[in-house]
Amino acid sequence: MGSLPANAGATAVVIDPNEPERVSAADDTAFYRSDDAGQTWVGASQGLPDDGIAALALDPRQPRRLYAAMADGSLYVSEDGGAAWSLAAEARDAAG
Repeated sequence: MGSLPANAGATAVVIDPNEPERVSAADDTAFYRSDDAGQTWVGASQGLPDDGIAALALDPRQPRRLYAAMADGSLYVSEDGGAAWSLAAEARDAAG
C-alpha cells in the first residue's frame, strides 16, 4: 500500500464520502492519511498519545472531522483531516 509502513496492521480505515481519494487509517500506534486512494501515506499523529488507537470514525456531515477512540477509553478529535489532534473535551471547550 504505497508508503504505509510494511508492519502497519490497520485496525481501522475510513474513506471520505465526498472525496473518496482521501483515506484515513490507524493501527495500534499511529494514524495515517492518504489523499491519493492509498498510493502514498503520511503519518499524522500529532497530539495523539501512544496508547493505541482502538477505533476511528469521521463525521459524515464534516468529513474533515475525525474521531479516534484510544485503547485507554479517551476520545480525540481532529478538525483538519487528521493533521492535528486534541482531546474531544478540550476541542469542545475551545469552540464553546
